[in-house]
Amino acid sequence: MLVLAAVAALTALSFKPIDHVLVVSVDGLRPELLESNRLAGLPAFARLLRGAHTLDARCDPSNTTTLPNHVGMVTGRLFAGPSGHGWLGNTDPPKPGAGGTIEEMHGSYVPSAFDVASDNGVATAVIAGKTKFALLKQSFGEAAGAPDRIGEDDGRDKIGVFRVCGSDSAVAVEALRFLRSSVRDHRRSLALVHFAATDAAGHGHSWDLREGSQYTKAARSIDRILEALLLAIESDSALRGKVAVVLTSDHGGGDPPSTHTTVTAPINFTIPFIVWRGTDETPRDMYEINATTRARPPRDQNPAAAEPPPIRNADAGNLALGLLGLGAIEGSTVNARQDLSVESPRGTSTP
Repeated sequence: MLVLAAVAALTALSFKPIDHVLVVSVDGLRPELLESNRLAGLPAFARLLRGAHTLDARCDPSNTTTLPNHVGMVTGRLFAGPSGHGWLGNTDPPKPGAGGTIEEMHGSYVPSAFDVASDNGVATAVIAGKTKFALLKQSFGEAAGAPDRIGEDDGRDKIGVFRVCGSDSAVAVEALRFLRSSVRDHRRSLALVHFAATDAAGHGHSWDLREGSQYTKAARSIDRILEALLLAIESDSALRGKVAVVLTSDHGGGDPPSTHTTVTAPINFTIPFIVWRGTDETPRDMYEINATTRARPPRDQNPAAAEPPPIRNADAGNLALGLLGLGAIEGSTVNARQDLSVESPRGTSTP
């Protein structure tokens, strides 16, 4: 059934399956930093924008904090409602058995993109800059992960590599090590890669977009790290052209000035969503590409139940699986049809 779903998704979207996908989350990244007049000092971000993207995506409509939005990214669900993932906490989680897994909060197991990938023999990883991401390992690791129901039994541990790093540069080093180990093991791969410096700068000094602020310096630092990572990938013949990047953020920030807790503030809920498929392409607006399935909301709104919906960070999990040629996450509600396209409809073009 999953194979048929994957074939249907690939046929509908004309996706060319790729071997490795990095879902890159730049914590607290304001999309204004990626506007054309600022990109001269951000060459890696500028390069990743050479593909399908929008600077007008949305985070979860009811929550603008880190963990709930990352849970949404990997489960393809929003926070609220019976089908929502239900994880509200945003600190280091308690231990499993004391409320420390997503299943405990939701009331039943919530599958993730890691379930689909791992059960299909794809190597998986979470490489993060915050200890609170232990929630994902606790929820999808050996003790709590679901049985493998597809083909050869790959076990319950849906996250094969889990690393919490003390710096963003260490995150990139671990991401590259994971990619290379996947190649050595003759496996395709899916990783969530989280960079924390922009969020730390925002909390420490405010989300100040002026040149030379601590926040813009943090963005430039992440850009240099991404530039080195892309160079390393392209210098490796086994990875060149075979690694896609889906880059987004959990939230923006600045309302209040040193945080991002006002759910109704556009500077908090507006985020970038960028897809780079291993080679530079013509930049394309994702809302124009997906005019029949997604709608750009008014700038001051983050609608919970709009039809068509806006592009959200929670689209990332099912999009990443589609890029790998795999079907959607069971029970997901965001991009569950894997109909978020990164290619212009046939016979059209976008500038």
